[in-house]
Amino acid sequence: LPVDAIGIGPGLGAGSEARTLRIVREATVPVVVDADALTIVAHAGLQHLDRAKGPRLLTPHPGEMQRLLAGRKIRNRAAVAQQFADEHPVTLLLKGARTVIAEKGRPLRYNTTGHPGMATGGMGDVLTGVCSALLGQGTDTHLAASLGSWVCGRAAEIALTRGGASAESLAPTDVLTHLGAAFESLRAGDF
Repeated sequence: LPVDAIGIGPGLGAGSEARTLRIVREATVPVVVDADALTIVAHAGLQHLDRAKGPRLLTPHPGEMQRLLAGRKIRNRAAVAQQFADEHPVTLLLKGARTVIAEKGRPLRYNTTGHPGMATGGMGDVLTGVCSALLGQGTDTHLAASLGSWVCGRAAEIALTRGGASAESLAPTDVLTHLGAAFESLRAGDF
């Protein structure tokens, strides 16, 4: 069955190491690598990223990034993201209070949308899905990371201002519910 893009990692769990590494290395379509897939790559070695046959978008949170760096502490998020992207043929979306997007030869980007309520389990899974969908429509990894993080953050903002959620109660389903309004905001030129 032909596919246009792959998102791998959320909910993957243990026991899929060989298959995950094969997808990371061999898939010729763009692949978003997140969650358990990032952990598998961190333990198996970054050479699997270096041998990738297609575009790769990595979406680690700071803990996953630290695993990719073999435990090295992250002091300057932008510098770490840029150095990693310069050393490996990937687009890196380092999640956090100011999400950083890095790719060799491209301008470093920061996402300006979102709020602390997004620091909860499952938010990254939504981001992986949105970025995978954008890649499947032909968007390159750098733009998919930029738009995906912006739209998810904007949806979270809309959930607070118009959807009755609070930073304390925000759930991934609230972000999903407000993705349509976030894409309308994007089309209106708010990006």
